[in-house]
Amino acid sequence: MPNRVTRKMVNDALRERGRDESLRDGGGYFYFGGGEAVNWLTNSVRVQRVSDLTLEQWLEEFEKLLKLDKKLHKRK
Repeated sequence: MPNRVTRKMVNDALRERGRDESLRDGGGYFYFGGGEAVNWLTNSVRVQRVSDLTLEQWLEEFEKLLKLDKKLHKRK
């Protein structure tokens, strides 16, 4: 059985990729804060527990939100 994913694991993986953002608890959801994420139009992921997603899925969610924000800002 794989290890249970924690916020520390996600944040460590983001740091390893040179990112300043971190995964934060929003009470019933999680969001990416800090770094570029402070200006994102959307930064949240609606899951109850960090362990509801795998580490790879968290990193995919981060990349998806990053790309979405870049796309939305180009439209302005």
